Amino acid sequence: MNKMIKYIQVSFLLALTITFFSCEKVVELDLDDAQQMIVVEGIVHDSLGDNFVLLSKSKSFNDNQGQFEKISGASVIISDNAGNNFTLSEVEPGRYQNTLLEGVSGRKYFLNVTVDGKIFTSESILSTKIELDSLSYEEVNNPFGGDEGDILQYRVFTHFRDPENIENFYRLKVFNGEKQEKGFLSLDNNFIDGDDVDFPIFISEFEEGDTATVQLLSVDEINYRYFNAIESSQNGEVPGNPESNVVGENVVGYFGAYAKSQKSIIITPL
Repeated sequence: MNKMIKYIQVSFLLALTITFFSCEKVVELDLDDAQQMIVVEGIVHDSLGDNFVLLSKSKSFNDNQGQFEKISGASVIISDNAGNNFTLSEVEPGRYQNTLLEGVSGRKYFLNVTVDGKIFTSESILSTKIELDSLSYEEVNNPFGGDEGDILQYRVFTHFRDPENIENFYRLKVFNGEKQEKGFLSLDNNFIDGDDVDFPIFISEFEEGDTATVQLLSVDEINYRYFNAIESSQNGEVPGNPESNVVGENVVGYFGAYAKSQKSIIITPL
């Protein structure tokens, strides 16, 4: 999420730079008091209690110290088009959950957040789960050779079948043990429709004894576009502001209902 805010700031600076260089007069702006943004991160999974909404405020433009300010005392409600309503409780500062909420494939979920009288809303349809068949791994070859005693690195591959003639969007989360790996992986099925997919986890490498876990998340199109924009920027492409599906004043972030399939594998010598 820090990256997302950074991209907004970079885009703003770029716009200012273009404006300033097209004018003869030098304009000075005080950016210290730039508008704070509400940051919303919300997920509903298709498993009982596996949901959360994170609320925070961005720092001022020049404040690079510490973490975002967490928002406590908000009203957070998730409902669905079957008439169910779930109030999320604050389990720690800025984190809201409901242990009775379990996502159902095909249902539309609605998020309603109230912070200091301001309302933020979003919605997402929970897609059909696509099952991970298995994980595998192979040794990563060092093109420059290696020294004796170097620790071998391994790359993990996911294997699943994409359903034919159905538009699907995916996000992958990767864990080494209990720790989530940094980076974003997302893909659509434009070139894999109906195929058996062997997808490499190129954002991470593992060592002997590691336990690699991959979550294959079936997401809707707007969530795919959001995370794909972040992924594109981390791959060196020109960054664009991720397209938020949260509606409200001065707000960024995302809300998604995801179907999750998960597999783990222990790395042993080949």
